[in-house]
Amino acid sequence: MNKKLFKWKYIFITFVLIVAIIIASVMNLKTTFANLTEKKPVPNSDDPGQRILVVVPHPDDESLGMAGVIQKSIELKRPIKVVIVTDGESYKKAAQVFTGDINPTPADFYKLGLQRHSESLAAMSVLGLPKDDVIFLGFADGSTRFLWSDFWDNGKPRISGGTNAAYSPYKDVYKPGVAYTGENLENELQDIMKSFKPTDIYYPLADDIHPDHWAVSNFTRYAIVALNLNVREHMFLVHHPQWPVPWLLMPNDSLLPPTDMKDSNTVWQSIPLSKQEEAKKEEAIKQYTSQIKVMEPFLLAFVRKNELFGTKPVITIPEVETKPNLYDKNMPFSLLSIPAGGVLDQEIYKSADLTKLASFYYDNHLYIGVQTLSPISKNVRYNIEMRLFYNNSIKRIDLGLVNGKLYQYRKANNSLLKSIASRPIIDKNILWIKLNIPQKQDLRYIFMGSDSIYKERLIDKIPWNMYKISKQA
Repeated sequence: MNKKLFKWKYIFITFVLIVAIIIASVMNLKTTFANLTEKKPVPNSDDPGQRILVVVPHPDDESLGMAGVIQKSIELKRPIKVVIVTDGESYKKAAQVFTGDINPTPADFYKLGLQRHSESLAAMSVLGLPKDDVIFLGFADGSTRFLWSDFWDNGKPRISGGTNAAYSPYKDVYKPGVAYTGENLENELQDIMKSFKPTDIYYPLADDIHPDHWAVSNFTRYAIVALNLNVREHMFLVHHPQWPVPWLLMPNDSLLPPTDMKDSNTVWQSIPLSKQEEAKKEEAIKQYTSQIKVMEPFLLAFVRKNELFGTKPVITIPEVETKPNLYDKNMPFSLLSIPAGGVLDQEIYKSADLTKLASFYYDNHLYIGVQTLSPISKNVRYNIEMRLFYNNSIKRIDLGLVNGKLYQYRKANNSLLKSIASRPIIDKNILWIKLNIPQKQDLRYIFMGSDSIYKERLIDKIPWNMYKISKQA
């Protein structure tokens, strides 16, 4: 064999092996292959709505998820408002590239926020949306999940990890100087919904793995239920393992649901885009220059023949007359199944890998069950959080299993205490708790999610869903 040809063949094989090793170390290849090959037909719709409200966590999400919807709304002369919750300023890699400083200062993060703010306005201008129809709330990037769980109304706002501010430093926002609390964010969303009166609301899926995305999803759905709005809900996905695939500009391909969300209580719908709408979407995405510089292939992967949205039907928690066996390894009354985690195969992470959520109502008590991949560990904190929507009020319950003991926390003024009716039942990889839910007759919905924490790091979560207790037929 020609020595030169052999050399290049050796280099090519070595390159392929290196790439394969890198991919295998960070990706679930089985899921990636499935996402590339499986075909999942999704019903189409060409109706974006009559009065459209878009709620997104960061500048660029509005174009990634809804550039086509925005264009269709403008063409049809339908009223539309785009609400951007944060200015995306705490993304360190983007701040490093934007400022040229490997250690960005709070002032650098603030400048990045201003830049991303202007990029959204430029992108919306490309799509034909006037500046007056874009509403910035100015909350802290990277903090919304903490506002949802821990910094609701206790008078101590969350300090931004980027700007080091506890109050919004931006001027061109809905309420300048607003304190970073969950209650303030929720109130602003409800104010906008009440004044604009949307028929359709587009917002993130709670299954999104980015904390800002699932937290903004929770805030938005909370507002819809609190206001008892009769609207169509359209939830979009941005961050999910091995999705979309591939991370390339592929305008002739369709955006399809991730294969591992088959059992996620999600009903999908697709809105087809014309070639002109695709081209405008690509042009809009390229306006986010601070992000294009650090993740261009990922951003352009959303330029496809369609835009994909999900809805989340309310899940029924059955009211039963016979108590099931709580030690049954098949876990009775399972309501959600979550795919096992990816490359984290250490035993502690398997114990933190949440795979099922179960629940039933029996003898005036609510039973909640969580299953993990490996036996429940004393080194992992397991949290179950609920928002209870009554006819005339909203209450919350926050539970944590720590070192085998169940705690109930007071995290807001409306926290219910002393709802735990018994010790937790722990059997290998299954946890059951029994709760006393007051005024069950006035309870409309239970908004509930769960997560696992190891060394103060969020490891896994069961996405928030809306539940309703109902007697079995």
